[in-house]
Amino acid sequence: MSLDAIGIVSSQTDKSINFYKILGLKFQEVGGTDHFEAQGPSGIRVMLDSEELMKNLNPSWTSPQGSGVVLCFKQASSTDVDSIFQKLIEFGAQIVKEPWDAFWGQRYASVLDPDGHQIDLFAPLA
Repeated sequence: MSLDAIGIVSSQTDKSINFYKILGLKFQEVGGTDHFEAQGPSGIRVMLDSEELMKNLNPSWTSPQGSGVVLCFKQASSTDVDSIFQKLIEFGAQIVKEPWDAFWGQRYASVLDPDGHQIDLFAPLA
């Protein structure tokens, strides 16, 4: 058994596609206008599904409040963490934690995606 994909429900798939493009994910429409997939360098797929699709699949589905899942995007360098963080803020992402040098040896930052999912950026400190 292996983890193959992570699914994200989006209220605004166009906005989410553009947000995740900054993080290097290039989504393709798969099977209809409400489902999109991208594959990261590690091979794990990230899927975006519209809220409408979720409601069609499960009429009792409701949008969750808050999330216990955090997507963490490894960057090549500390400078990249700062650069991508700035691009996401310019895009309109909400800041959770400004870039900082974490005590465990990484440059780290956190933002929220367009639907409030936490996204962390990190790289080893030089």
